[in-house]
Amino acid sequence: METNTYRSKRHPDTARISNEDREYLSNAGQKWSDKEEILLLEELDNDIDIKIIAQKHKRTIGGINARRREIAYKMYLKNVSIEEIIKKTKLDNNSIEKTIKKRQNNNSKKIKTKKTDNAFISINKNDYIELQNNIKNMENDIKQIKNTLEKLVKNNKSSL
Repeated sequence: METNTYRSKRHPDTARISNEDREYLSNAGQKWSDKEEILLLEELDNDIDIKIIAQKHKRTIGGINARRREIAYKMYLKNVSIEEIIKKTKLDNNSIEKTIKKRQNNNSKKIKTKKTDNAFISINKNDYIELQNNIKNMENDIKQIKNTLEKLVKNNKSSL
């Protein structure tokens, strides 16, 4: 059995010893696809051990658990009940609550925005994103109104 050393993609200053008999975790640190996330939920639903799931996905156990927490938070944002989140992710209530609290604290970081009088106001990230979405919706509404008015003017001119 031969071993060699390699440098981690995410931590290049860290040398690790690789055992050639052991499969390299090629997906560790990589973006999750929707398919892979669905497969993870199916495996959890079938009560497959986390170690086996990690091997199948070529990811670390920590990576699998982090994705479970990410899924739990996304479900929470979609108003899925805690009971359903527990059932789907196989996380306990305490882990889910900690994840939600941590993510909400991260999302409530303040953003400074200038007002017309050069004073600064602070709003949280979620409110800022919601305001941006509202502005985009209003811009679309204005375009629709403009198009409708142009059609009305055109029709009015042609009827004269």
